[in-house]
Amino acid sequence: MNTGNNLGMATIMNTLLVKGAAIGTLLLVSSAVSAEPRQLESSQNLTPFAAASVGIAKKAEESSEQVAEREQQALALLQQAAPAKNITEAAATVVKSLAPALSAKVPAVKRVELMGASPMTREQVTAKHASQGMPSSSAASEDLNRAPVYHSFSIYDASSRLFEDFDYDGFYQTFSVTFDVDVYGNYLNERADLFAELYLSRNGGPWVHYYTTEVFSIYGDSQQDDYEVLTTLYTGYVTDHYDVLIDVYEVGYSDVVATINADQIDGLYALPLESSDRDREREPDVIIVEESGGSLSVLGLLLLGLFAGLRLNRTRT
Repeated sequence: MNTGNNLGMATIMNTLLVKGAAIGTLLLVSSAVSAEPRQLESSQNLTPFAAASVGIAKKAEESSEQVAEREQQALALLQQAAPAKNITEAAATVVKSLAPALSAKVPAVKRVELMGASPMTREQVTAKHASQGMPSSSAASEDLNRAPVYHSFSIYDASSRLFEDFDYDGFYQTFSVTFDVDVYGNYLNERADLFAELYLSRNGGPWVHYYTTEVFSIYGDSQQDDYEVLTTLYTGYVTDHYDVLIDVYEVGYSDVVATINADQIDGLYALPLESSDRDREREPDVIIVEESGGSLSVLGLLLLGLFAGLRLNRTRT
C-alpha cells in the first residue's frame, strides 16, 4: 500500500515538474519576444552625429547693435534646441520651428535646423541637386521669349568665430561662419536669390554636410548683405580641427555657382571644435594635504596608546 502511494506521489511530482518546466519555457520565450522590440527600438537610436544651426541674413539698414542682438538670440535658441533622440523623431534633417519664441524685433532669425541620423557627404548633396531636373545655370532658360540672364557669382569674403568652450581646453562646441556673395550681371546692383550648403571636414577628411541655409537675396557687390550661420555641435564630433566649405546655389538651378573652402581662405581653416558631450565643465580640483613631521597622526597615537597599555599590563602581572 505504501509502495502504491509512493508511486502515485512520484507520478504527481513528475507531472508538476513537467508542467513547471513547460510554464518556465513559455515565460522565457515570451520575455525574449517582448524584449526584441526593445532591442530594435534601442538600435534605432540616433547615430552619433547631431548638430543645430541658425542662419542670419544681414540687412543694409541694420546697425551693429541690432546684428549683435540677433546673434545673442540665435545663441540662446541653440542652447534651447535639443537634438533628436531617435530616427523616428528625425530623419537626416529635421527642422524644428521656434517662431513663437522669437521677438518681433528680429524676424530674420526664423528657425533652428537640427541635423542628425546620417549626414550626407558633399558628393551626395551635389548629386541630389543635379537629379532634380532643373537647368544647370541662369544662362540656360527653357523660356524662348525670355532673354538669357547671364549671372556670375563670387564669394568676396568668409570668416569664422568661436563662441563656447566650457571646459577651457581650447576646443569649442559653438561657432559661426559668415560669408559675402557678390553677383555680376547686366544691371547695376543686380539681384539674385541664393541658398548655400555648408560642410565640415575633420582634419582633411571627407566633406560632411551640416547645414542648408534659407533663401537669401544679394545685390551686386554690396558688402551689407552677408550671411551668418551659427552652429552648436551636440554629439559625434570628436575633439579635433575642422575645415569649412561653402557651396552657393542660385534658386531654381542645380549647379554650384560659387564655392570657397579652407584652401582659399584662412578663416575657414582648422577650427578647433568638439561636440557638447565632450565639452563638459571641469570639476573643481580636489587638493589633498598630507601633514608629516612635528605632529603625530591618529594611527600613530592609537599605536602608542596600545603599546602603553600592553606595558602597563605586563607591569601589573
